[in-house]
Amino acid sequence: MNRIVFLRYGIVAGVAYGIDFGGYILLMSLAYKPVVANGLIKIVAAIFGFFAHRHFTYSIKERKDIGKHAIKYFGLALFYTPMSSAALYGIMFILPNPIYAKAASDISLFLLMYWITSKFSFK
Repeated sequence: MNRIVFLRYGIVAGVAYGIDFGGYILLMSLAYKPVVANGLIKIVAAIFGFFAHRHFTYSIKERKDIGKHAIKYFGLALFYTPMSSAALYGIMFILPNPIYAKAASDISLFLLMYWITSKFSFK
């Protein structure tokens, strides 16, 4: 594992998670259901994550392969978002507080997503 790339991945993931979690709390305060709020804000965080990971985490500066990377990354997001919402839904049976349940479901998926994006999205 490349430590610099992992550190950068963690920084971008932290900012994306701030967008994700902050947006989730905002949408919850606007009376969205937890799973709907989670799905909507994951889209916003994924758009940020794509560009930040491409430019900062993996240091890809040229536009070459941007379409190929986008298809892989957002294809993965189409897999991740329902998986995250399903994990959130399931964890809410154990932790009924939607804020704690979201934190638990997102933490459980962090390392899996690092491995997948490193091996498949930006390779």
